[in-house]
This record gives sequence, C-alpha cells and structure tokens, in this order.
Amino acid sequence: MKDGKVLHDNLEKTKVTENELRGKLREANVLRLSEVRAVVLETTGDVSVIHTSGDEELEDYIMKDVRRS
Repeated sequence: MKDGKVLHDNLEKTKVTENELRGKLREANVLRLSEVRAVVLETTGDVSVIHTSGDEELEDYIMKDVRRS
C-alpha cells in the first residue's frame, strides 16, 4: 500500500493476499485506509505497516533502502 491505496500489482508480485494484508492492517490497529502511509514487505518476510492518524510526512530515514513500485 501507498498513501491509503492498495497496490494490487505489488500484492501479486509478492504473493501476499488481500486477506493477509487486511490481517496485518488489523494487527497494526489501522482504523482507516487513509491512515496508511506505506506497507513494506521486509527482507525477513515480515510485513511492516506505517500509519498515522495525522498528516505527518514520512521521513526519508524510515523508507531508506525500500524499493518503491
């Protein structure tokens, strides 16, 4: 995901299902998709959900080394 939008092509590439994505969003206590700034598939296979309830911008440090599609 990026900025509240599900990137379906990326789900297919990474073999992550929408059910798995929804589960990770729930684990991260996301209430609205608009809160999600990014979802990252880590090199360990874990999924990180970066979200906020405000308009804060992501710092470059957090997204360093993340390949963006």
